[in-house]
Amino acid sequence: MTRIIALANQKGGVGKTTTTQNLGAALAQRGRRVLLIDLDPQSNLTMGWGLNPNEQANTSYEVLLNPEQGAGFAVQPVRDHIDLIPATLDMAAAELELAGKIGRETLLRKALAPIRAAYDYILIDPPPSLGLCTLNALAAATEVLIPLQTEVYALKGMAQLQHTIVLMQEINPLLEIGGILCTMADRRQRMVQTIEDHIRERYGDLVYQAVIPENVKLKEAPVTGQPVLETDPTSAGALAYIELAQEVDR
Repeated sequence: MTRIIALANQKGGVGKTTTTQNLGAALAQRGRRVLLIDLDPQSNLTMGWGLNPNEQANTSYEVLLNPEQGAGFAVQPVRDHIDLIPATLDMAAAELELAGKIGRETLLRKALAPIRAAYDYILIDPPPSLGLCTLNALAAATEVLIPLQTEVYALKGMAQLQHTIVLMQEINPLLEIGGILCTMADRRQRMVQTIEDHIRERYGDLVYQAVIPENVKLKEAPVTGQPVLETDPTSAGALAYIELAQEVDR
């Protein structure tokens, strides 16, 4: 069965896109067939694979506008075992254009139905909000991966996100929280370790053992249009995502 994972957190800058790209790359290294979907108008996931959003003829925007066509027309390969549905700045207008559509929260789910069986994993990167694009990601997903930055306000907004997930379970009963990932962690700082301990105490087994470090190689990789598993496969960031993939792919 295809696992569809929405990476969601309405707080920006928590490593959501970095995790989508590098978890996808790590799963592909394990021989899994992976589809990545960029739903964010900022198009960082698209650019992270070396693609210019302005040069993409078919994107997630067209997929949401025309779900009856299926999503296959917008899929393009970026690596062995990895396909991508890119995004463009046009996604910023999608919420207004889709507001009047019947079943507007399930457009992505409908579009994925004809192609989902071709993949072991589909990873969805929505914008850092709880708007219509994120709701489409949650309605299509089987699980949610929540990246949490290990900083003072890490848990701010978690209650709202959890409430949204509960509401979306009425539309998508399969949806569950797959795991919580501590990101951007500098364990040399005592405060960071304290925050991580608090997250683990509060959420228990939902928290992955893998922790994504604060790592310069992770920040540099997107500029090259490659995941860190390609640019520096022995870096702490790459090894952390390999460990995460092992936990996810059980």
